This record gives sequence, C-alpha cells and structure tokens, in this order.
Amino acid sequence: MTTTLYGVAYALSQVLLGALAHALPPSLAGVDSAGVVEALAVIIVGVIILATSLINAIVLIWWERKLLGRFMDRRGAMHVGFAGSLQNFADGLKLFRKQPLTPAEADRLGYYLAPAAYLATSLMILGFLPISTGFIPGVAPLSLLMALAIFSFAPFFIFVGAWSANNKYSLIGGMRTAAQLVAYEIPLLFAVVSVVLLTGSFDLSTIVMDQAKDGWFALPLVLGLIVFTVAMLAEVERIPFDLPEAEAELVEGWNTEYGGMLFAMTMLTDYLRGLVASYLIVLLFLGGWTLPAGPLTAPLVSFPLAGIFWFQVKVYIVFAVFVWIRASLPRVRTDQLLQVGWKRLIPLSLLNMVWAAALVVWGWPHLHWPSV
Repeated sequence: MTTTLYGVAYALSQVLLGALAHALPPSLAGVDSAGVVEALAVIIVGVIILATSLINAIVLIWWERKLLGRFMDRRGAMHVGFAGSLQNFADGLKLFRKQPLTPAEADRLGYYLAPAAYLATSLMILGFLPISTGFIPGVAPLSLLMALAIFSFAPFFIFVGAWSANNKYSLIGGMRTAAQLVAYEIPLLFAVVSVVLLTGSFDLSTIVMDQAKDGWFALPLVLGLIVFTVAMLAEVERIPFDLPEAEAELVEGWNTEYGGMLFAMTMLTDYLRGLVASYLIVLLFLGGWTLPAGPLTAPLVSFPLAGIFWFQVKVYIVFAVFVWIRASLPRVRTDQLLQVGWKRLIPLSLLNMVWAAALVVWGWPHLHWPSV
C-alpha cells in the first residue's frame, strides 16, 4: 500500500495526541479521539502543502530573475543573500510595510475578496497534485478533473477584482482575461483528453504509473504536449500572452489599483499558477516523479526522496522553458492572441485527440495495425 502524506500526518497526529493525553484535563476524557486525530491530520497536511508550495513559488521567482539575467547578459539579483537568494524576502518585507490604499469608489467586498480567493484557489489545486509516491496528498480518483476545475475559477476572481476597483484600465484587463482564458481552456482540455484516452483514468497517480510502465506521453503525444504548454502559458498569463497585465497600454492590467500586500498576493498567485502549470506538464507528459527504467537510471532512483528530487528537477526545467520563451518572444496583440487560441490550437488539439484515439484502437502500448 502506498504511503500517502495524509497517512503520515495521521500517524503523527496519533503520536501527538498520545503524548498530550496525560496533560489533558479530565473533562476532555470523553472527547472523540478519532475525530480529533483526523482533524489534526488534515491541519498537518494543509500546513505541509502550504509551506512547500510557498517555498517553491518564492524559489521560482528567484529562478526566473537569475535566468532572465543570464538571457540579458547580466547577473540578476545579487544584493540580498548569497547570489540574491534572499532578495524575494526583502521585496516581500517592503510590500508588507507599504500602506494599503483603497480607491474611494471601489466595491470594498470584491476589492479585498478577489485577491484572497485568487490565492486560496491556487493553493487548493496543489492539494490534488502528487509529487511522489511518498508525497501524495490523499486518495483522489478524480484528482486531474478537480485540479482543472479549480484552475478554471481564476477568470471569475480576476474579473471581480478588476470590476470592483472602479478603474477603466483594470476593467479592460479583466475583460481581456475572460476572453483569453476562455479561448485557451478548450484546447487545453482537449490535450488533457488525449492523455485520459491512453490511460483511462483521471487519477494523476495512475497517469504517472502508466508512464513509468509504458513510457512518457511526451513521445506519442508530442503535439498534445506543445498544445498543452502553449495553452498553459496563456492560462497563467505569461509572456507572450500577458495581455491582461500589459503595462505598456494598461498601466498594470487588472491589478492596477492594487498595492502593498494585495499586489504581493496577486504576484505570488501568478507564480503559484505557474508552479501548477509546470506540475501538470510534468505529471501528464514527462513521467511525473519517475525516470525511464534501465540499468543507467537504476542508481539515480535508489536514494531517499529520489522521486521528489527528480520531480522538482523536471518542474524547474519546465519553468526554465517558460522563462526562455519570455526572454525570446515579444508580446502579441489581442487579435493575434485570440487567433492562436481559436484558429490554431483548437484544430491541433483535435488532431492530437484523433491521434490518441487511433493509438488506443491500435492497442496502445503494444501497437499493431488493425486487420483489414
């Protein structure tokens, strides 16, 4: 039986509750201990996922700064910490100390709720994404479906934040977001369907195990990988698809009126969504935490926490490709962006889905031509 993160947290909760049993007053002796252990285990799982996700997001910001520096023939952040490793914490402290200013005619409920909900839903996705056999948050047979469903909440919260700020530039950015994300969600889902066709499962752990047995899906579904990656770049609003935040014409896009910690929350959420995008690409097409089986790779997966290590290596390589694209391509126009989504990616994603169905008919993974 696979040890899950929840199982480890449950065992730790039992140990903690047993250690505290003698210190509890007699009035609490009749409390349902099983319920307390389950509640404590859920809290521990949440804290671990929250801590690892936020650390990963902060490291991704540093990773992008350093890579962009190399692409631009400079050194990147270097002033705070070794090689600028603490620069993000200094920036966070600066934003934390800034006075929050709310527009006079803003809708306060939506103005404050939108960034919080945007951040919370992005963190919630990470509770369904396994990163190793020893770090699976729990049993979730529909983990892929749940992750994509929660991922699609973002346009609503972005539009609410843009509208509630009572700023025309923010509203234009929110409308661009709605148009952009709707245009790219369709090819993204079609690319996911091709993976589901080969595995017959919406469980991300099952998808990874099938790739460990039959090979990474990046090879038979290379077109799906390209479509999914481009669609994800648009979904997380990264250059060249960052029209909702186009500072050249919209000041700062949908979050123009946000400052201080509210701005920091939106920026952190953008990197969390970039982390989720990298996770999904690795899980669906690059074998997750596994390496191709063989005598050369056997020593590479035999050390403790090898699965988590190789998963993180793949994630940072994928994000480095995101940064490479950012450094290489200029921002597209709105009409070009929508044309790529509706007129290019959707036909390619349909072609990829037909190819995946053909592989299933031919008996994937043991392909054979159908008899005439």
